[in-house]
Amino acid sequence: MSTRKPTKSTTTTPAAVAATVAPIAKKPQFAKNSKNVVLEEEPTVVVKKPTTTTTAPTKNILGKRREQEVVEKVVEEELFEDDSSDEIEEGDDEDDGSIDEQDDEDDEDNLTTGSISTYGEQDSSEDDDDESEEENIEDLDDDDGISGEIPSKYSNDPNQFYDEDNSSEDESLVNRIGNVPLHWYDDYDHIGYDVDGNKIMKGEQKDSLDKFIDQSDPNFWRTVHDKVNGKQVILTDEELATIKSIQRRQFPAGFDPYKDWYDPGPNPDSIHPLSAAPTPKRSFLGDINDERKIRKLTIAIRKGWIKIPDTSNEEKTDQDDEIKRTKAYDLWAPKTEQEVEEDELLQRTNRRISRIPAPKTKLPGNVESFNPPEEYLLTSRELKAWHMMSPARRPHNFVPQKFNTMSDIPSYNRSIREKFERCLDLYLCPRVTNIKKKPTDVSHLLPKLPKPQDLRPFPTHEEHQFNGHKGRVRSISVSPNGQFLVSCAEDHTVKIWEVKSTRCLFTLQLDDTVSCVAWNPNKSLNIIAVAYENKVVMITPKLYGPVQNEETEAMFPKTPIPPDQKVRWYQLNKDNGIRVEVEFEFKIKQISWHYKGDYFSTISPDDKSKSVRIHQLSKRKSQAPFKRSKTPYQVSKFHPSKPIFFIADQNIVKVYDLSKQQLIKKVTIGSRWISSLDVHPSGDHILVGGYDKKVFWFDLDMANVYKVLKYHSKAVRRVVYHPTLPLFSSCSDDLSIQIFHGTVYSDYLQNALIVPLKVLKKHTASSDGLGVLDIVFHPTQAWIFSAGADSTIRLFV
Repeated sequence: MSTRKPTKSTTTTPAAVAATVAPIAKKPQFAKNSKNVVLEEEPTVVVKKPTTTTTAPTKNILGKRREQEVVEKVVEEELFEDDSSDEIEEGDDEDDGSIDEQDDEDDEDNLTTGSISTYGEQDSSEDDDDESEEENIEDLDDDDGISGEIPSKYSNDPNQFYDEDNSSEDESLVNRIGNVPLHWYDDYDHIGYDVDGNKIMKGEQKDSLDKFIDQSDPNFWRTVHDKVNGKQVILTDEELATIKSIQRRQFPAGFDPYKDWYDPGPNPDSIHPLSAAPTPKRSFLGDINDERKIRKLTIAIRKGWIKIPDTSNEEKTDQDDEIKRTKAYDLWAPKTEQEVEEDELLQRTNRRISRIPAPKTKLPGNVESFNPPEEYLLTSRELKAWHMMSPARRPHNFVPQKFNTMSDIPSYNRSIREKFERCLDLYLCPRVTNIKKKPTDVSHLLPKLPKPQDLRPFPTHEEHQFNGHKGRVRSISVSPNGQFLVSCAEDHTVKIWEVKSTRCLFTLQLDDTVSCVAWNPNKSLNIIAVAYENKVVMITPKLYGPVQNEETEAMFPKTPIPPDQKVRWYQLNKDNGIRVEVEFEFKIKQISWHYKGDYFSTISPDDKSKSVRIHQLSKRKSQAPFKRSKTPYQVSKFHPSKPIFFIADQNIVKVYDLSKQQLIKKVTIGSRWISSLDVHPSGDHILVGGYDKKVFWFDLDMANVYKVLKYHSKAVRRVVYHPTLPLFSSCSDDLSIQIFHGTVYSDYLQNALIVPLKVLKKHTASSDGLGVLDIVFHPTQAWIFSAGADSTIRLFV
């Protein structure tokens, strides 16, 4: 085995790789009797990098990937051929070739040119392909200006496989970690990985003190932190100008937003359609929406809603307009007949455009004469006083003078000034002819109402007073025939009075304060509902004898009472007249009867989920069919003749149809807190009173508030309609009872007539500021009962 010491190249180029090859451990062997050389065992080659540094290849070689691959392939084959040493058997020289001295000389020539340095011998039988590849390498070197320099296979630069133009955009990037959110590496000491899989460590983190010191830098205001590369970047003037343009929503400097469109010229392929489908029929038809518009316009023109101007008179109108523009207009000239007709036409069309009349001047007097009487001439003392007076206080703006003849009169020295003032008056003259004067007599603005004397009967004075309660009287109710009156007070008592004699016929003592009493509206039923605390009791007083009539006894059957968890019914039949007791979970505030007398409703504001309940007395059943309201319910009322139910919370009145079990209307009255509600006998109007001192008359057919009555100075406690007469009333804590006349007409086009009639004020004030707490009309007479906080009940007739 022959060995050869390596010889270093005389020159070291940036693209050359200096390698030192160790001695071969084992010889390569070739098969005999074969025309081609076959390598049976690969040689062991050790390549060591030299300690000398090499420069990177030029950008031209790096930018051309195809040429780089060719060079790398040739270098690998040449290294393998130069480093291998082999022995050729005898007799095979003709077929396989041998190593001759000429090949050694070629190798030495290659080494001297700086290609590579190797151990071993080179096979002299190289293929034609290798020779052609060497020629290609020489051609590439000649083209790129590199003489015998072969670049290394790979380097650490990730841009080595990309063209220079493609990598110019990312030249500023140092950390090529890709499009990865940096907050993923908040808990790590690195910010990603490079193309070789090595960690990219984070830069030095600055604390608050370092950031404060950096403010002393004059370029601190234009320095930004690059989170990806971990460095500070100073913005240039061009970059700052670009940022300002973005903030102002402007184009950057040098950018032309209105650049001419590039016209590439006719395209020869444009004759070929994108689709060979036939043209659809809808492309020849008009749009449906346009057809509808045309149809509507045609109908409007035929019916005369739209008038098409006559084009034949356009030329004449243009000539008339031109004449009007060029013709001088005399402002003070008298009107012609044509102008008078035009003014009348304009007045009929409510345009109110007319000529401004000339102002009338005051006629001259004797003092302005050229030969005035002696008494109008000023003496020297008066002339001195005239000059000392202010111009506004002078009786005349000139000094009277006397001339014997008119030829002695000089020219007027204030003519120019008066002409100027005249022009100034015309300039400042207001261009309004119709000046509305404030009427001195406002009586015609008031509505024409009938006199109260013509609207009798209505209560005017106090007739009787019912005394007997020791506490505030909370509620009162009248029997259907008007013969008896029931009342309840805070002294835990319920009393029944005879109206004509004011005699107390019945007294019931209960365990707690009574909040409400209501007499059954059915004339054949002698039943009174009393509510105190969380209980409601039904009383049948023995006013007409010890035995009740059949209709009343039929309302209290002896059938077993069905159990209920929240509402419990008890059959008592006590001697004091209590027949049935109904127990609730919460306190009862108000009771309202149905006009037939079998159903009644209760209100419990504290029970938020089921505060309104409807009960049937004959079957001992209770139900809560209404949903929960946003605000607690305050009052409820049945319709006088229909299965309609009214409920009012603090702000809204809801109208329900009980037969259909649905909500009919939802009315927002406008009151801050509703205190009471009543329904007109016709059922088409409701009266609402509120704690905000207002009374609202609401028309259900018109769905709006017809009248808002503000006659009280304190909270309104109760509002009520008269059952048969056109009267309604309201009471308040200001101790007043307002009586109104309210006529509802059958003609829907005519509004209701509301007339204030009388103010009744007989109750006295209590220590807690309460006044009249409840009122109720007599069923047939124009009488009204009132209950006050002064423990008295009064009758006004």
